[in-house]
Amino acid sequence: MTHREEILHLIAQLSDEQLSDLLPILLSFQQSQRESYSSESAQAYQDWVSSENDLYDQVFANELATR
Repeated sequence: MTHREEILHLIAQLSDEQLSDLLPILLSFQQSQRESYSSESAQAYQDWVSSENDLYDQVFANELATR
C-alpha cells in the first residue's frame, strides 16, 4: 500500500468532526509548501541573473551583440 493509499484509508475512517479539525492543518501545510516553492524559485532566478553568474550573459550573448 502506498503512502497516499494509507492516508486516504485513514481519512476515510475519520468522523466529520475529526475531518473539520484536520482541514486547517492540511490547508496550512499546503500554503507553506507553495510559499516555500515560490521562495526557492525566486532565489534560483536571482542567482541565475546575478552579476556573479555569467551563464545569463552566455545564453543571451548573441542577442546582446545584435543590439
